[in-house]
This record gives sequence, C-alpha cells and structure tokens, in this order.
Amino acid sequence: MLLIPAHAKVNLCLAVRGRRHDGFHDIDSVAVLIDWHDLVGIRLDAAATTAVRLRVSGGDGSTPRGDDNLMARAARAVAAVAGPLAADLWLEKRVPSEAGLGGGSADAAGVLRGCAALIGAGALGPGRTGTLDLPALLDLAAALGSDIPMLVAGGPQRMRARGEVLTALSAPSLHLAVAVVAASSTAATYAAVDGLDFEDATRIDAVAAALEAGERPADDHLGSGLEAAASRANPALGARLMALRAAAPEGRWHLTGSGGAAFALTDSADGAGALTVAAREAGLPARACRTVGG
Repeated sequence: MLLIPAHAKVNLCLAVRGRRHDGFHDIDSVAVLIDWHDLVGIRLDAAATTAVRLRVSGGDGSTPRGDDNLMARAARAVAAVAGPLAADLWLEKRVPSEAGLGGGSADAAGVLRGCAALIGAGALGPGRTGTLDLPALLDLAAALGSDIPMLVAGGPQRMRARGEVLTALSAPSLHLAVAVVAASSTAATYAAVDGLDFEDATRIDAVAAALEAGERPADDHLGSGLEAAASRANPALGARLMALRAAAPEGRWHLTGSGGAAFALTDSADGAGALTVAAREAGLPARACRTVGG
C-alpha cells in the first residue's frame, strides 16, 4: 500500500472579489501547506468494473465512509480516465473537519496523486501504465472541489477564480500556531456574503510579494475576507475568535478561508509553541505548525 501524507492548508489571506453568474464567488487568495496532515493509503488492482473500498480510522467520526467521501470520488474520477480499477483506500484522520484547513480536500488530492504514481509504476498491469500528468490531475481536481487543485499542485500558491486558477509562489518557511475555533460550513459562509465583503487584490498582492521576497508577510495584510460572513453564518465562531484574541493577545490571530480555524504567524518554533499553549489554555484545540513545500 502506498502511504501519502495529505497536508492541510492555510489561507494566509483571502479576498472575495465578487459573485459569479453561476452563483459561486471569485476569490483571490494566497495559501500554503502546513505540516499538520492526514495519512492516506492506496492500493490499486486491475478490475473488470470499478470498485472502491474505504476504511477510516481516527478523527471524530464525522468523516463520510460511503461513495460521497471525496477520496472515493477521486478514485472514481481516476477510473473514468484510466479505465476500471479496484481501489483499496485507507485514511488516518488527524486534521479536524470543517476547520477551513482543507482536510477532506487534501485527502482527495492525495488519492489523485497516489493513483497517478501507482498507475505510472504499472500497478494495473501490462498495457495500463499510461501517465496522468499534472494538467490532467488538475482538471480532475477542479471537477471535485475548489481547494483540491491547490492541494494537488502543492507548495505556496496564489488561487484565483473559484480557487482552481493557480500561480506558484516561492516562499520562506513560516512558523505559525493554528487553533480550531469552531466548525464552519463553507456553503453557509458563502451564502452569508454580501457586497460589503468584496475587496480588491491589494492585500493579496502584498502577501504574494512578501513571500516572493523571502519575507514574512505583514499581519495587516493577512486574514480572510470571509470572516464577517463566517461570523454571520455562525455567531459562535465570531464569539470564540474574539475570545481567542483576548486570551492569546501575543499573537495576531487571523481566520483561514471560510473559517473554523485561526492562525497566528510567529518568528520561531518557540513562539508558535507558546501561542499554541495559550490557545489550549483558552479551551481550543491547537497545534504549532510550520509551512512545507516552499
């Protein structure tokens, strides 16, 4: 079985640019991978018809086990272009759900990357060794979910449109504390967006430029333009975010993405550890993290 770490992501900044004709929203965001990850296992065999089996361990029990799980959907998407296969999938769930960290999307991205690697190595037998290159994987990813292309591509990325239009960035390694504030529904958050939440690309340009220059971005440019909408959709999230800021004022805490988790950048691993302790003392699950893939 091929084992792959499925790294979570943090949106260092996110701007909602406007509403699209299809009902979705255009965003502009800079996102990075962090060393908090699930573990995905994949075994493939040739088969007459596609069959996907998923086993899940860890987590809080909320991860879907059926065909609607993004991992299962990713395996079926691969089969649609690579031919029938039997996929045995395993997930060790470590990243919290509904936290804005892209855990489920990262798991699906891991399946896409892992399936491509196994097929390229001949896991489906003679005559079934075609390659699924990165453009093909990104097409499959975009059809599965807006965050998945970034997680397939890996590394720091600027995300535009619904998230599927990517520009790779260089970046220094960053230390950060991540605290899970409250569960947040992406759909409910976007449904709560109004015109006052829209903004231009000024903050995102500044963060991308800082990373490219090898610098830590300024806190004034960080954070999610969805914070107000996420708080309207779930007032408990807004209240607990304010409580976190009051309990751990040594850090500048920013919501990531559509919410659930908040992060604070620091200059060192020790600083991230101290903020993590303060968040835990405030009653929130938290972890000291570092970015990966820069």
